Amino acid sequence: MIYRLNNIYIGIIAGLLGVVIGFFILGWVWSFTNGDSITYFINNIARKSLLYRDSILTVCTLFNIGIFYLALRKEMWKFCMGIMLIIMLSVPIIIWFQMQAGIT
Repeated sequence: MIYRLNNIYIGIIAGLLGVVIGFFILGWVWSFTNGDSITYFINNIARKSLLYRDSILTVCTLFNIGIFYLALRKEMWKFCMGIMLIIMLSVPIIIWFQMQAGIT
């Protein structure tokens, strides 16, 4: 079963899912600690706040580091390449979000 998962495309899908899961975990934790709903987090913090978009994407991308580490320990090299591709593609987006936060 583990050899079937050792595919670059499955790594890309896992990386995208990791970002989405990381977003919802971050949203849930933020909502829980601030006493607001997750819809408030999504609509007002993630979408409208230019100041926090880069930080949100950074935390969501860091969720993939754990997945990458586990796959690396299992020597799933192609799977790791897919996750690393998602991590590397998110870096320019994070930089762009940071540049947008300074422009108002």
